[in-house]
Amino acid sequence: MIKLRYILAVALLATFTPLTAQEGIEIKTPERIARMLESMPVSNIPQAGEFRCPELSGTVIFYTEAKNGITEQLGARLFSDGIRKEYDPVIISFVERLWAELLLRKTTASQASLLKEYGVRIVLGGYPLGSGSFARLGQALDVLNSLSSISITTGTNEIDMFMRDNAGSTMHIYIPASRDLLFPFDKKEHEERLIKDLQETKHSYSLPDKTEGTITASTDDYFVMGGDCYMIDSLCNDIFFDKNGRSLWDPQKYPEQSMRNIMMGAVPLRYFTNMTLDIRPHTYNREIKSFKMPFERFIGYMQQQGCRFYTGDLGRDGNRCQCLMAMYHPVYNYLHILSVSFTPDQLEADDQVTIKADLSVFIPQHNIKNLFQEK
Repeated sequence: MIKLRYILAVALLATFTPLTAQEGIEIKTPERIARMLESMPVSNIPQAGEFRCPELSGTVIFYTEAKNGITEQLGARLFSDGIRKEYDPVIISFVERLWAELLLRKTTASQASLLKEYGVRIVLGGYPLGSGSFARLGQALDVLNSLSSISITTGTNEIDMFMRDNAGSTMHIYIPASRDLLFPFDKKEHEERLIKDLQETKHSYSLPDKTEGTITASTDDYFVMGGDCYMIDSLCNDIFFDKNGRSLWDPQKYPEQSMRNIMMGAVPLRYFTNMTLDIRPHTYNREIKSFKMPFERFIGYMQQQGCRFYTGDLGRDGNRCQCLMAMYHPVYNYLHILSVSFTPDQLEADDQVTIKADLSVFIPQHNIKNLFQEK
C-alpha cells in the first residue's frame, strides 16, 4: 500500500473551506516553507491543451506523457466537435484572443506593438511576424486554415506552440508562462459556471486507467492553494486489487477502499448506477446552494474536462466513512476536492441511494505539480 504522506489541507477535514487570518485563525508559515514558496515559479503551465480548428470539423487535442521525471511531447489527436465541446484550455484561449486582436490592427507597427505588450513572439517560416508587410498575417492565417499537425511544449518561462500546414509551412507562437496573461477570467464567474455546467451535464462515464492516481509526495509538507498555506494530512492512495487483478469490493469489510475503487472505476458500473450525489459546493469561502446529480455524470463531466484523479481516505466515524477525490486539471491549473460521506450499507443498496458530498474548488497561486512526483 503506497502512502500518500501529504496531499490535503487540514481545512478539508472540516468544511473544506480555506482558513484565513482574517477569520481570526492564525496561520503560521515555517521559515523553510516560506523559502520554498519564494523559490517556486508563479506559473508553469503544464504541457496539454486543445485547439479548435473549424476547417477540420473538430478539435485538436495535445497530449503528453511524463517518463522518469521528463515530460515528452507525444503528438496530437483530432476529435469530432460532437465528442468534445468542453472548456478551451487557457493557452489556446489566449491564442484565439491574441489572433482576434491582431486582426484588428491595421499596420505592421501596431501588430508588433501588441506582440511586444504581451511578450509574445510569432515566427512564420523562420521570420518573426511584424518584421515584414501586413500581408504576412494572412500567410499565418493560411497555416491555421490548413493545419496538418500541431504540438505544444513548455519550458520554465515560455510556451512554444508549433504548427505545420499541408504545404509544409511552419509557424511558432512563443508565449510567456504568465498566469495573469493566460488566466484572465474572473474566479467567481468561473466557479459559478462550473456549478451550472455540473447541474446541466449529460456526460457519461468511462473507465479510467487503474494506475491513474498513484502518487508520492515531495519532501515538503506544505503547499499553496488560493494564496493560503495549509498543513498537509497523511493519506493512503492506492487502489486495492487481489492477485488476479480484480478490485476488492466488500463494503462491510473494506468500506473506504470500496468507495475509492468506485471513484477510480475499478468497480463495475452496475454498482453505482443508482447512486446520487447530494453535492454541497464550497468555493472561495462561499457556500453555494446544494444540488443532486448522478455519480456517473459527475465523474463523466470531470473526465471530459480533462481532470486527473487522485483519491484517499479521511477515515471512519462510527459506521460512517469519509473518502475524498482530488481532481486536478493539468491545463487550467485548478483543483477540485470532493469529500464523500456514506455508510457501508449504502454502497450495497440495490435501490436508489443518495450520498452526501462536499465539493471544493481551488485555483492554486503556485503550480502544485512541482510538489508531487508521479510514479
